[in-house]
Amino acid sequence: MNKEKILIYGLGISGISALKRLKSENKTADIIDRKTREELQSVLDENGISNIKTYNTGDNIDMKQYVMLIKSPGIPNEDPIIVFARNSGVEIVNDVEYAYRNCGDSFLIGITGTNGKTTTTTLIGEMINQWKGNAVVTGNIGSGIMWDFKDMSDSDIGVVELSSFQLDGIRDFRTNISVITNISPDHISWHKTYENYIDAKLKIISNQTENDYCIINYDNDVLQSEIKDTQCKKLYFTTTNREIEGIYVNRNRIILNVFKPEYVCNVNEIFMPGLHNLENSLAAILAARIAGVDLESIRKVLVSFRGVEHRLEYVTDVEGISFYNDSKGTNTDASIKAINSFDPPVHIILGGMDKGEDFGLLVDNLEGNVKTASIFGETKYKLAETMKNNGFLDYEIFDTLRECIMSSFNNAKEGEIVLLSPACASWDMYENYMIRGREFKNIVFDLVEKNGE
Repeated sequence: MNKEKILIYGLGISGISALKRLKSENKTADIIDRKTREELQSVLDENGISNIKTYNTGDNIDMKQYVMLIKSPGIPNEDPIIVFARNSGVEIVNDVEYAYRNCGDSFLIGITGTNGKTTTTTLIGEMINQWKGNAVVTGNIGSGIMWDFKDMSDSDIGVVELSSFQLDGIRDFRTNISVITNISPDHISWHKTYENYIDAKLKIISNQTENDYCIINYDNDVLQSEIKDTQCKKLYFTTTNREIEGIYVNRNRIILNVFKPEYVCNVNEIFMPGLHNLENSLAAILAARIAGVDLESIRKVLVSFRGVEHRLEYVTDVEGISFYNDSKGTNTDASIKAINSFDPPVHIILGGMDKGEDFGLLVDNLEGNVKTASIFGETKYKLAETMKNNGFLDYEIFDTLRECIMSSFNNAKEGEIVLLSPACASWDMYENYMIRGREFKNIVFDLVEKNGE
């Protein structure tokens, strides 16, 4: 029996990354997934991978032949395959934990939070690359941390976006700098309770030492109440003028206050609009500066960085109506921030997979700036019921994203906004939020062609 054999559960981005990494290390790995063998083989062929034994989750499998199971982060801990492996004495890890154990002495920055983590992660990576060009940006973005970390040297800096699913599965993983952008309710159906979700997020600081830093949103009530005693050094960011240890805003001036007071730039020099993007920028500035990045490199990124795909991404104008893709707005807090980023009237598209959130606060924020709501997906009737009960009646229910877009476009006037910010996960109708966002953009570009623009 080969006790070095590893089983990979889930052949998505993280599974492909894990498989490629293990093959490069000459380790024997098998695959198990809900897909059929034919579907699995098709995925393997697309990635140029051959000679891999595959199982479907319904197959009988001798679990004792494996020393480790690397699971896709989104697979629940109570999944029958996970329980079977655990009871068989197999070590259960995720890709983040495996990558950490095999990354040598590289400096690591980890970023988590309910919203803003992708933008903050990308900003930090851009700042480091502007400085020395040695950032490895990965985790919940990129092509999978196990593969991305394969050739990382001790002189590189890992910039790792971390979801609550990934953090839930860590044991030894530790970052030199951790960033928590904010915490609000999300993924309750997976974590079972809001408290469990908070606990998973806070695992990012659980292994940090007195030589490490944790960067915390001073304006987030959950973080203020939950993070008290830590081994690491705590620094804060705030959009107010509180002169905290960390970074703050005073009369439109961004001030770093760590080693000594340092002026960074004015708020209006940051290219990305919105209060939430100011928060993301402050967190990124602080993390990058602690990592050693010079102020000039930081400034260059702030004035030029246009944001990430699917996060309040401007698509185009059609007949004077502006279309924005915020498909990454997968919870109510993200969509509220998206709505509040615009002054012109908004026609919003909402709906998707139900993650167990209450839509009451979201609907409250529709009053005023949102003229119409087009809703679709698994949550469409739940959203409609909440809107009806809260007195927001300018909504329509549809079966497809295309119908939502056409209705919003027909209702909008010149100078107004059509915004896809679903406040829900995409998995009821799409493989991920990226595919949903790209479909939105493709439909909008079809409108451009039809309207001769």
